[in-house]
Amino acid sequence: IVSSSPPSTNSIVVACVRLVPTMMVLKSQVDVPIAGPAKVRSSSSPPSDQAPFQEPEVLSWDVAMGRRKEGWQRLTMLPPTMVRLALNGVGTVGAVAGYTVGKCGEALGAGKAIDSPAFQASFRAWMWANGIFPEVQYEPLGEEMGKFVAQELGLARPPAASDISITPVLVSNHVSVLDGLVLASTFSAPKVVAKSKCKHIPMLGKLMKESDAVFVDSGKSDSRHTTLDAIVGHCREWRPGQRPLLIFPEGTMTNGHEVVDFKKGAFAAGVPVRPTIVVYTGHFDPANTTYKMTDRGPRKVGPVEWARQFWGHYIHSVHVRVLPPYFPSPEEKAHPQLYAKNCQELMAAELQRVRSELYERSWQQSAGRAGGGMDYQCGDEVRTASRYLSSFFASLGCFGRA
Repeated sequence: IVSSSPPSTNSIVVACVRLVPTMMVLKSQVDVPIAGPAKVRSSSSPPSDQAPFQEPEVLSWDVAMGRRKEGWQRLTMLPPTMVRLALNGVGTVGAVAGYTVGKCGEALGAGKAIDSPAFQASFRAWMWANGIFPEVQYEPLGEEMGKFVAQELGLARPPAASDISITPVLVSNHVSVLDGLVLASTFSAPKVVAKSKCKHIPMLGKLMKESDAVFVDSGKSDSRHTTLDAIVGHCREWRPGQRPLLIFPEGTMTNGHEVVDFKKGAFAAGVPVRPTIVVYTGHFDPANTTYKMTDRGPRKVGPVEWARQFWGHYIHSVHVRVLPPYFPSPEEKAHPQLYAKNCQELMAAELQRVRSELYERSWQQSAGRAGGGMDYQCGDEVRTASRYLSSFFASLGCFGRA
């Protein structure tokens, strides 16, 4: 955080954060106010008998583990912030231009503006202007799964693994407010369940309406039932090839190292879902958790600090791994809670596998760094060469003694 940054920069940062559409997922945890270090326990360990005000305990998944710029390093956040402000202006103009071209095509009967190549390209350019660079990998369906999907959906041939319109629902782990933007760009604007007030957000509200977003008034006492009815209604009306509904079934955001228990809403209709794994690999850990890990233990982190850290880094890379569809068994269809539990266990295991795969081929592993993200960091080539040379000479020494 640059303490000398002008007030106008802070206000712009806060405004950009507030423009991110809020997914209709109710945070299941209650923030515990703390004045000092908090004690972290695993989500699988039993709760302590101590009173929260004596030594508050924090679930491990609610603590961002990635390093953030602190101390003198905050001074290096100013240049990226200035660059981001400049590029945002260019990116926004490009996005508006792309949307305008899309609307012209829509008037001529070429489909919705948000589905037009012009808007999709301009939206990706806007994300690049903000340093967000997603990569997506679709895991193969396999011959048997491909035939099964084709049979279940009544298709003439097995679908491509990259076809995300073969299930009515997409389910993803939830790490950051960036998830919605990343997945919207990756999957060409899927439907979302959003709070009704989101429709009034300039530009974004209009885009959400055009993507057939399901708006729910969260202020009403029956909002949960309304949300559930909206999800089930979408699943009943959905047909293969139509826009799927994106849901974050955890109901909260985690640090990206765990997948916590799922709410049953996404599974209430008993229809197939497409599991998706999101892993952030850049230097900045964008996890929107209640706490961040520091040298003195977990400390609370607010949205303004998160926004400054986001703007204070040049690159925000993210890996999206799309798994094969999950078709529920008859028992899972009859018991949504069981369906949710089994899908959560699958995605929790897959998250560890994907993270391990990414780490094994990362610069972080090659350079032997303890932190700083999986992507390239200045000096990694020197660290990597040093490790290999050390290993080479060590092997020569062992050979000579043998």
